[in-house]
Amino acid sequence: MQTLLPGFHSMLNHHPLFVHFPIALWLAALLFEAIAIGKSSDDWHRNAVRLLYLGTLAAVLAVSTGWLAEEAVPETGPARDVVGIHETMMLITTSVALGLCLLAFLKRKNMTGGVQKLLLLGMVALAVLLAVGSDRGAQLVYQYATSVHLPGPPK
Repeated sequence: MQTLLPGFHSMLNHHPLFVHFPIALWLAALLFEAIAIGKSSDDWHRNAVRLLYLGTLAAVLAVSTGWLAEEAVPETGPARDVVGIHETMMLITTSVALGLCLLAFLKRKNMTGGVQKLLLLGMVALAVLLAVGSDRGAQLVYQYATSVHLPGPPK
């Protein structure tokens, strides 16, 4: 099995397997909600909310695996500072998503235009938080090479 999936077996942690799902699902939810408002479509809105729910579930998995991945970050130095920012931003982002899910769930029977616009505004804020937090995650990988197995010099 190791020869079939060498990349998977060389992973130092499984956080990268989960982080892309909330990104894609939340951004799709934002797009669908914007279309829903533009078209006054309940179908697009219901699909947007479903994507929001799925993205939030995926974010809970990403946060959980992120806490496990934190072991790969050195105890001191600039990468430790960045992981703190990344963790805080993504916890805030996930909390905002949970709040939006709660709003959508509680108003599912009586979703007025004003509430729907508030939901859209919340999704825009979610996308901004997501972009900033994700950027710090990318910085950890691409600038500080955390969770990257760097091979030694050739023998």
